[in-house]
Amino acid sequence: MKPEEPILCDPEDWANIQKVLTGDFEAFEQLVLNYEAMVYSQAKKAFRNEAEAEDFTQDVFLKAFEGLSTFRGRSKFSTWVFSIARNEIIRRYRKEHPEIDSPIETLSSEKLGDNFSTQESEVMEKETSEKIRSLVEKLPELYRKPISLHYFENMSYKDISENLNLKMNTLKSYIFRGKEILRDWLKKDDEHGKR
Repeated sequence: MKPEEPILCDPEDWANIQKVLTGDFEAFEQLVLNYEAMVYSQAKKAFRNEAEAEDFTQDVFLKAFEGLSTFRGRSKFSTWVFSIARNEIIRRYRKEHPEIDSPIETLSSEKLGDNFSTQESEVMEKETSEKIRSLVEKLPELYRKPISLHYFENMSYKDISENLNLKMNTLKSYIFRGKEILRDWLKKDDEHGKR
């Protein structure tokens, strides 16, 4: 590793990766334990089927294990694993829908159906999760709590509605409205960044 290349990976993750690369394969278990819930929650949103989501999660970590020597630590390990999961979701979707040949990012939600467009937007949100987290903190509490519980604690709508004593429809509208505000802020952020 050249000294001028900064290691952005979490130090504990980086140490485990180095152990795996020197033959200590048990260290990979720790990486799986740290991030499998994140991959699994995305898989469940994409596939709506627990068995398929579990298989998908295993496949993603198998790909991560096989490609570990290519990981240079220039991002967080979670970001890298997440991009593997995202690419795999897109690849599977294209395989199941060969009639769609334009890039998935340019397709309208009508062509993809609500499931996938929602899942795609959640993937995009996760990839900028640190920026999102700081923006979520600025949301009115009404929206902040449900969004934090759903996206950062992986709680289901049912659990959140019980936890916050909210009706399901009210909860969904709070999350929807909160996400709209976040998108608006992110859009403004991007526009400022381009100037």
